[in-house]
Amino acid sequence: MDKLRAIDPLGADWTLLILLVALGTLGWINLVSPKKWRLLVRSFFSYRLGRQTLRDELDLQDRTLIGLAIMACGTIALFLYQVAVLRGGLVAGFGPWSRLFGVCLGVQVAQVLVVRLVGLLVEADSGLSEYLFTLLLFHVALGIVLLPIAGVMAFPHVFSWRAWLPWAGGLLVAVVVGFRWVRAAVVGLGEGVPLRYIFIYLCALEILPAALAFQHVRQLVPTPSHTL
Repeated sequence: MDKLRAIDPLGADWTLLILLVALGTLGWINLVSPKKWRLLVRSFFSYRLGRQTLRDELDLQDRTLIGLAIMACGTIALFLYQVAVLRGGLVAGFGPWSRLFGVCLGVQVAQVLVVRLVGLLVEADSGLSEYLFTLLLFHVALGIVLLPIAGVMAFPHVFSWRAWLPWAGGLLVAVVVGFRWVRAAVVGLGEGVPLRYIFIYLCALEILPAALAFQHVRQLVPTPSHTL
């Protein structure tokens, strides 16, 4: 077991550092803003955020929300990196992970900017602020739920677990993203936005960025030639 861990490409020291930084971020949030956990849970399981929540508890300049969003990008990138290495399509190393992290962070920033731009163009909110924070909160939730999976994939008690952990993580990603799209439709319909415009919003703010990110990741990850 010690020999296997010594040559394990997913158990490098920098991987442990990323996991510790992610855990440290969660600990820091728990110290400076423990109410964020209640906000995350309530926001995830409610179909609407509520005007009071948007007015009093959410701010794009909130350092705790920014820290959680960056942490989530790191965790999501680590999970994608691990799956790519397991498939044999990516050489293990800090560089490939950092590029995936850059893609995740870039997509998140682009989505925020596009939502803001749409709001300026239409000169009306129409639920865009609520959608924007729903987008961010679900992104954070995805990063948190993938954190234990990424940790076990990096340092598994039994190496055979790695055969099903990517599937478990992929299922979680599908559930969170699918629920986020449902929430986007609920927000839009609740604000009186026609269904066709909601579809355009989803294409512009969700599907298109995801497709561009996937295409970029495919360029980073060549066709697999072997598996671990």
